[in-house]
Amino acid sequence: MPTPCRCRMGRTIYRAAAAALLLPLTAVTHAQRSAEPQPYVTIKEVMEMTITPATNTLWNVPERPTDEQWAALEQAAITLLVAADAVARGGAGKSDAEWAGNPAWAAFNAAMMRAGLDALKAIRARDSEALIAAGDVLYPPCEGCHLQFNPGVVAEQ
Repeated sequence: MPTPCRCRMGRTIYRAAAAALLLPLTAVTHAQRSAEPQPYVTIKEVMEMTITPATNTLWNVPERPTDEQWAALEQAAITLLVAADAVARGGAGKSDAEWAGNPAWAAFNAAMMRAGLDALKAIRARDSEALIAAGDVLYPPCEGCHLQFNPGVVAEQ
């Protein structure tokens, strides 16, 4: 059985070795975080796969949501916020960077994010009326953005 001194010494050596092995990994991770992220998907893909299902969920609030339905609504609101943050940066589509740099696009996206945040607050407060009101605020920026930037929501890849 090791003595207490050896055990402490062993832990110290182990920690030093682990730190030495992780140092290069930490440097790479830091460098990757510092670089401009590369979009891998198009805004259209984010819209179709995340924003559309999330908004459809938020616009179809049951009259008296169950705990399970509140959880699904919360997931939809969080998904919407994360996706709106992602599309604010652009995407891999040929017009995506141009759209993301347009002040009108930024205004539509900011309105979508505010409505999504209001929806999340209403969901966490279990306030159906406030959630419906947030959904009513959410629709105009979605529709306005589609009309201005992608009429007919045609793929641009």
